[in-house]
Amino acid sequence: MPRRQFVADLQKAQEGTLPLGIINLQQGEDDGQFDFDFVGDFGAEFPEAVKVTAMIQDVSEYPKSHEYMIFCGDDAPRHIGAALQNVRGTDRKTVYELIDIISATLTKLSPDRDGDMQMEDSQQYDEDQLEDEDEDDIYDSDHEAFEFGPKQHTTPYAQPSAGAKLKPADRTIQRRIRSDLLAAKNAGFKVGHLGGLMDGYNSFVTVSIRMSKLGISEEAMQAWQVTPADYLILLIQYPNGYKSNEELQGFDSLRLAPNIGFRVCAGRRYKPTLEEAIKAFTIVKKNERESVGTSDLPAPEDDTDESSVRETFISRPLNSLLQERLVPVVRYRSSGMDWRGAEDWFSEVTSKGASGADAVPDKYFEPEPTHDGLPNLVKADHYAVNGLMQHSFPLLAMQFLLRHFVRCTDFCLVCHRHLDTELEAIKPYVCDQPLCLYQYLSIGFGPSIEHEIIAQPYVVDLLVSFCYNSAACRKLRDFPDGLALMVPPVDPSQYNVIDPYAAARYGRNPAVPEKKDPKLTSESNLPVYEIGFDRERLEILFFDKPDTCPVKRGNWIVLKVAGTLEGAELHCRVVETTYYPSIKVDEPVVLRHPSANTDQQTPAAAGKALAPPAPPKTITPATTPKWANASFQVYEQDFEQLDRGAKCLAICKLLDTLPNVKQMQEFLARRHPADLKHWVERISPAALSLLRWIIASNRACIMQVDGDRSASSKPQERLYGMTGYIQFRFAMGAPDKEQRFITEVRKTTTRLALKYPTIFAFHGSPLHNWHMIIREGLHFKNADHGRAYGDGVYHAKDAQTSTGYSGMNYYNPGQGGSGMKQGVWPNSVLKINSALALNELVNAPAEFQSSNPYYVVQRLEYIQTRFLFVQCTPDDENLKSDREKKPANPHPQDPQLTPRGISDSIVIPASAITSGRAAKDTARTVGKIRGQSPLKKMKGLGGFNDPINLDGDDDADSVVTDAEDLDILFEEEEPEPEPVRIDSHAFGGNRQVSKRRIGASQTGTSQSGTSQTDYVPGELDFSKLPLMPVPTYAVSATTKRLLKELQSLQKMQDTIPLADLGWYIDVDKIENVYQWPVELHSFSKIDSKLPLIAGLQKQDLKSIVLEIRFNKSFPFEPPYVRVIRPRFLSFAQGGGGHIVMGGAMCMELLTNSGWSSVSSMESVLLQIRLAIALSDPPAKVDPNSRGADYGTGEAADGYIRACNTHGWAVPPGFKEMAYGSSSADCAA
Repeated sequence: MPRRQFVADLQKAQEGTLPLGIINLQQGEDDGQFDFDFVGDFGAEFPEAVKVTAMIQDVSEYPKSHEYMIFCGDDAPRHIGAALQNVRGTDRKTVYELIDIISATLTKLSPDRDGDMQMEDSQQYDEDQLEDEDEDDIYDSDHEAFEFGPKQHTTPYAQPSAGAKLKPADRTIQRRIRSDLLAAKNAGFKVGHLGGLMDGYNSFVTVSIRMSKLGISEEAMQAWQVTPADYLILLIQYPNGYKSNEELQGFDSLRLAPNIGFRVCAGRRYKPTLEEAIKAFTIVKKNERESVGTSDLPAPEDDTDESSVRETFISRPLNSLLQERLVPVVRYRSSGMDWRGAEDWFSEVTSKGASGADAVPDKYFEPEPTHDGLPNLVKADHYAVNGLMQHSFPLLAMQFLLRHFVRCTDFCLVCHRHLDTELEAIKPYVCDQPLCLYQYLSIGFGPSIEHEIIAQPYVVDLLVSFCYNSAACRKLRDFPDGLALMVPPVDPSQYNVIDPYAAARYGRNPAVPEKKDPKLTSESNLPVYEIGFDRERLEILFFDKPDTCPVKRGNWIVLKVAGTLEGAELHCRVVETTYYPSIKVDEPVVLRHPSANTDQQTPAAAGKALAPPAPPKTITPATTPKWANASFQVYEQDFEQLDRGAKCLAICKLLDTLPNVKQMQEFLARRHPADLKHWVERISPAALSLLRWIIASNRACIMQVDGDRSASSKPQERLYGMTGYIQFRFAMGAPDKEQRFITEVRKTTTRLALKYPTIFAFHGSPLHNWHMIIREGLHFKNADHGRAYGDGVYHAKDAQTSTGYSGMNYYNPGQGGSGMKQGVWPNSVLKINSALALNELVNAPAEFQSSNPYYVVQRLEYIQTRFLFVQCTPDDENLKSDREKKPANPHPQDPQLTPRGISDSIVIPASAITSGRAAKDTARTVGKIRGQSPLKKMKGLGGFNDPINLDGDDDADSVVTDAEDLDILFEEEEPEPEPVRIDSHAFGGNRQVSKRRIGASQTGTSQSGTSQTDYVPGELDFSKLPLMPVPTYAVSATTKRLLKELQSLQKMQDTIPLADLGWYIDVDKIENVYQWPVELHSFSKIDSKLPLIAGLQKQDLKSIVLEIRFNKSFPFEPPYVRVIRPRFLSFAQGGGGHIVMGGAMCMELLTNSGWSSVSSMESVLLQIRLAIALSDPPAKVDPNSRGADYGTGEAADGYIRACNTHGWAVPPGFKEMAYGSSSADCAA
């Protein structure tokens, strides 16, 4: 096993990203040996690669107690060999950790660009030279002149300054590091570190928090592709050793990049591994100019088990924000500004220059309005704490990150300016600057439309259909300006659009003629080229040859052919122009005039467009091309030069050329990597950019309920009562909108003593409005159908009423029933006719603007959208929803106010209504708080009146802080607490723990699994157990770690059925955190035929009672576990189960040879239980020992004997732990 582990670790290191300067990692000639080359820092390489060899003297000791021998070749420079001999802290390190230590050591010895080596005794360097070299590092690492391959890895922020000499951190720096990390820890975050932080080497600091604590709604988390259990992680790299806040303020912009770097990611653990941290700072370069470099971490949607961390949906803009702005903004904050003032002033200085920077206007010192809906953790401001002389930079960085992550919809994702708008959205976007939109969509900041098409194709169909209808009705107000779109020519007389003035005759609002901008045009005046077109050979011939070819390879053109294709447009891509005046084109996309009784795109054309290209035909001399008279125009109309109406027409034409979503999904399934930009023969660049804009500008969370979905998508339960309508889960508003809504629900429920806190009603709107509704939310700024009952958002109690306001039919001229309906996207799979929403309202009709015959709600915080219903005529039978069944777990509604759907009164699944779950959770939490132990009281009800489940201490949520991260926070000189009992200061700070007990009461343990076991918790009498003497030792860090372990186990007992858990700890009765009585039970769940079960039944026992004892060095040494009752047969008597004579559990796991400091007590209990039950031979109860318990001393003797027999290492502090100090000598 040890050798296998070594080989596996070596292979993993070879396949992953190697540390800086390490190449050619190979297995050596001898067992336990491996070699690699060190080439130096990027841009400051060694003259020749240095070959380094590492060898493990005894592979059987890997990875627990092995030692390394490290050396280099005889031809290596002497100072390299000396540095390798002086490397410390390599014992018990994995392969990857060792080469990372060597990389950090040798990187300090890298030559500068002139080939000079820094002398050991030199402490000075040329500042000008350093700045010049730093500048070269910054620009050279990103410049395209390097011609990086398709995937080239660089680490621009991981480069120590050339010529800079690093030295280990002294105790003053170490104390500052501890102080800064403790400040972040005390603020409620989890902190960690990787690398040589305390030694002044290249290192990482992590600050993280669970998503569930940020006050983000469930719908926002779905839209942001995170879960409540995920951690938001800020990863800070210090390539040249730790830098305090004051040091960073003294750096100019050129000095910052080589000294600090930032990455934002999400993960299941609170910090990444060292290899993942290096990957996060590894830049993947691409050849395409439109793609920026990204980190080597998985994408937000790739939540796999291969990596514990991944990028968030806005990691790239946040990384840029932190790297470019955080330190300058913090510098401005020191003058008295708050976050907003400092950010605004930074933007002002950078946009207009630094002139007059000393005279800061008073407006930048005005306080920012508070956000009452956000938790205190998000609103906290370390700089605002009075009396602090020093500020923790990791804490300031995390608070700045939370400001821009939780409130991401308040800021532009490119320029990061605050958006001064009343618009509330659930997804972030950009400001109205065209350059920001271009960067967002074209340079890689935008979302992955490919993921949306694969995961939710009908949501994409819905978004395109809404946009198409809005454009066809000339109702669009926002356009994709700034994307440099070159569109086909616009001809208003022959297109599938609705005359807005004709439409007004059927509506209720008069049409107001649009004011014309003289600089804009409504028609295209592009050159028309007369040609001959051979349809079979896809060849064009110029009759009147221009001097130069008017097109080039990759251009898209619009063909109009006389004859059989009269009236149709053929949109195609130019493939070849070498043999001009003859050019080749791809298979065209055929668009027909809407007056023809055919679809816009013929099935034959669609099939040809999707199918692979046909093999070339052999042309014989007798073959004569069949030239048809035709003409074409090039896609060279500047979209931004068109007026509003012409832009709407251009959008419709581009969308007409797109394939349907199922065809795009099929293409992506076949293509690796899945990217629509590779479908060049079918989708034009302009149409693809438009599609990206439609998807990226959607700021609502829409989840498809009906139809197929990806395997990773969470299934959604269907609402009953809406036969014939396709359903979508629907949420709008800011990320804290759900929280503000439920706050109003709670206030109203208390004030009016309501039994049913909310009611539901329908909202219908014409189809052309929905494109803007899903971007702006519901409001009543515009009136499409009058306001007979006052201002507000109108809601109907019957779906039939809303459908009258949601359809387009009243102003949609028919076409004989055979043609494509005007205003409908021709290639839609859904073929949407109308849409309406189901909203949840605060149950206070008397406070509405009007409550009869409609609910007219003026207060927008009283409204929350829940479902979107779409009436369609799909071709796919799977989308036709004629069969319905009521949800198994319905949300309770007021019988008197239940709205009626299309087919029946609606029944809503409880899973779709967050407010209902929050109300139940609150009641359940309040019930738990009363009369429970102090460990649970620590959590309380959260830091504010929040509907989102905010946990208390992070360590209670199943992920325990690594021992190394706890240890770094405490100095050895720190006073130790009183050792005897867990007292009121066991947790430190202002949190208190009762002297009487720890943990929640488990007398009832309301798990569903209790019916599957005969074990009853809480019946064990501790006073009758032969326990060892109470420990008289204690260490602060160990005490904290054990308290965290108890919290974690307590939470598991609250959530997992007893029968499935198999162990029980009565936390209320534990009097000393270093001594735990534990019961193992329900062995029938493992194997009902175990001899252990029969033995327990004969002695009328329901469990095995253990005593677990912890040393003061835990978790660096294993716990001592012994059986108290019943007595078992020894191995010589036919027993087993790793229970030795005397009752001690003797497994390698519980010795220094097999123990790991990262092991949790949950895993230890699981392994002990399985070892007792499933070992060969298994444990057997001694039939002659009825009622007898093991003594306290005999178990320790048996443990030492077994360790000596197997050659296992006994923990150094075992005798003190097992015998007590008074008997340690005699026991020896």
